[in-house]
Amino acid sequence: MKISMNWINDYVDISGLDMKKLALDFTMSTAEVEEVEFVGSDIKNVVAGKILTCEEIPESKKLHKLTVDTGDGIVQCMCGAPNAKAGIIVPFAKMGGKVLGMEIGQAKLAGYDSFGMCCSGKELGISDDHSGLMILDENTNVGTDIKEILPIEDVIWEIDNKS
Repeated sequence: MKISMNWINDYVDISGLDMKKLALDFTMSTAEVEEVEFVGSDIKNVVAGKILTCEEIPESKKLHKLTVDTGDGIVQCMCGAPNAKAGIIVPFAKMGGKVLGMEIGQAKLAGYDSFGMCCSGKELGISDDHSGLMILDENTNVGTDIKEILPIEDVIWEIDNKS
């Protein structure tokens, strides 16, 4: 069984505690913590971005050419998500940012330059959904760091529930 420490913290204040020591103490007194996984700490330079334009690319079956407001500028981005459209606010990994353990850099797709990446929940590590972009609330401030909006950083305990 996996348990989110963000969820536990909603009920018991565990802020400031050493998660590895807490897991060891829990193992010694209650049930075995088989694994402690720190998630989300590798997500860097991802902000709420507003898609301003979305153009289909005739040479491609699924790619769109987007312009995205990142809060500190407007960039061009290529995106293959089926739900990409103008007007939505999505998590946007800026150049130099990190998602999925890889650094985001300039890329060329279908002959067009792409300067960042619009993200799904799976790419942020908070969902298994990779069917399209994660759409944020329409009132989200563009340019806000995604970690201020979503509980991306978490510690997950895998507990032996066979006892």
